[in-house]
Amino acid sequence: MISGTEMKHRTFIGIVLLALATTSADGAIRVIKFSESIPFTMGEVTSRRIVHPGLGAKKTTLNFSVSKPGNEFAQHVHDYSDDTILVLEGEVNLRQGPSLHLFKAGETAFVPTGQIHGTVTAGTGEAIMISFQNPPDLVLYTGARDSKKTGEAPKGVITEGAVKYLNFASKNGRFTSPAMGSMRAAGAHRTLKSGQSFKARIAAEGEGFFFVWKGSIEVRDGHGKTYKADERDTVFIQGAANLTVVGASDRTELIHVEAPPSNK
Repeated sequence: MISGTEMKHRTFIGIVLLALATTSADGAIRVIKFSESIPFTMGEVTSRRIVHPGLGAKKTTLNFSVSKPGNEFAQHVHDYSDDTILVLEGEVNLRQGPSLHLFKAGETAFVPTGQIHGTVTAGTGEAIMISFQNPPDLVLYTGARDSKKTGEAPKGVITEGAVKYLNFASKNGRFTSPAMGSMRAAGAHRTLKSGQSFKARIAAEGEGFFFVWKGSIEVRDGHGKTYKADERDTVFIQGAANLTVVGASDRTELIHVEAPPSNK
């Protein structure tokens, strides 16, 4: 027979184990070095996939593109994904059929699902862009959406006013919102001095990343573990996490994405 003392001891252990099992642990966190990114080509532009389904991403992607003047990232359509394009350097035209809309460094274009779009580099210098699709477009990296390659116009729509343009560089915080149609992800622009920090939360079923455009960061999880990312590196998170992001250089600039958005 089990004594009363032993029964109490077992009950106590059971409560502790249950508490541990129901406490939210930080999700999977990894630093993706820029050198690990994988090239893919659309039209005349070779881009790099940084966060992508090959890493198990299910909520978001991150792509990096460098495009020479006049080069076109071929028009295409995302059947189930929203596309957010940020110009980090230079200037580009968002192309929709015959129409061109110029946007420059520090500006972004939010392209809803089903809208035909591509980019053509304007000006006299290279353009550097990043983009994220929510959820990931599994077909994009195969080349099947490349209208220059297939010789066929993409099947989608061009709706006046559907693409939203805004300035992200003027923000130190979120630049997308549900009000503009960005329901699947939240994009934020952050600038930090050395030692400055902000808090971030990733939902239990969510994903997020911090892409370091300038400088470097340290990302600290709830267990005191630190992940360091330098210029053009990315910290990718899957699953519930409460994080502190700290600037680790004199001036750090980064793009922070949560998919789906948290309440912060």
